[in-house]
Amino acid sequence: MSSPEKQSASQSFPANLKALRELRKLTQAELGNRAGMGAASVSHFETGQRAPSLDSLVKLADALDVTIDTLLGRAPVEASAQLDPIFLRASRANSQTLETVRRVTAALLSEFESH
Repeated sequence: MSSPEKQSASQSFPANLKALRELRKLTQAELGNRAGMGAASVSHFETGQRAPSLDSLVKLADALDVTIDTLLGRAPVEASAQLDPIFLRASRANSQTLETVRRVTAALLSEFESH
């Protein structure tokens, strides 16, 4: 059972979408282009006039480089803000690519620390 203070996903989604879009310094049109939808759709989602389909949620999450949980308010927006989108993309990679990213990152950090 959820606590009364906790907002439902449908209540927190519009504000989260807008906050994440602004965090990424994107206009509604730019986010729409990245997600393959119109700026009007993004506007309707941000104002709560329309609820996104599952397909739209996935497209928006991918366009913002966040998880669907973050968009729905099930994970804090602040956690996504602190995570660089490149690391989120890397975490979705297959194991071979992920291992390559780890090796390259370790080498870069070693080089950085030695200077």
